[in-house]
Amino acid sequence: MSITPILKYITKEINWYYSKTSAEDFAKLGNISRMENSSNSANADLQDKIILTIVNIEEEKTLKNNPHYIKQGDTIQKRNPTLFLNLYVLISCAADDYETALTKISNVIAFFQQKNVFTAENAEVSFPEEQVEKIMMDIFSMNFEQINHLWGILGGKYIPSVLYKLRILPVQKSELKGADVVRAIRENASGN
Repeated sequence: MSITPILKYITKEINWYYSKTSAEDFAKLGNISRMENSSNSANADLQDKIILTIVNIEEEKTLKNNPHYIKQGDTIQKRNPTLFLNLYVLISCAADDYETALTKISNVIAFFQQKNVFTAENAEVSFPEEQVEKIMMDIFSMNFEQINHLWGILGGKYIPSVLYKLRILPVQKSELKGADVVRAIRENASGN
């Protein structure tokens, strides 16, 4: 499992939706903290675009009780339980024109309002099926203090943005290994 194909897929979905109104990419995957100023030629391709940046990765604790043992026919296999991740994706726009940035952020919010669950069945572009069965995008609200800390960590001044929680990304790299089957339990007759 890799995070990159999932984020590229979400970016392609946004671009597909907005390709009706523009021939160029509407959104790009990038690091907003690298956008020091509009004259930075290394990040010129991110200027005036919607930028998707990972700002946090967390384990989904509510799904942590998966079994270690899996029954396959008459055999028992053992592996570490699947890990489920939530990705916090900051969606921002570093446009010179403030109104353009606000419009683009509003457009992304509207896009995710109408389609916040992504599956192979409703995909407009190639869905990363080997990676995940379903991707859910939920808006994640922060208070002013949290916003201040986030942008302080990113090392920049605040620009129009919205934070989404991308749920639930499964991670399973453990190989199945043979395990012994308990066939009977004997009681100790001595009472110990």
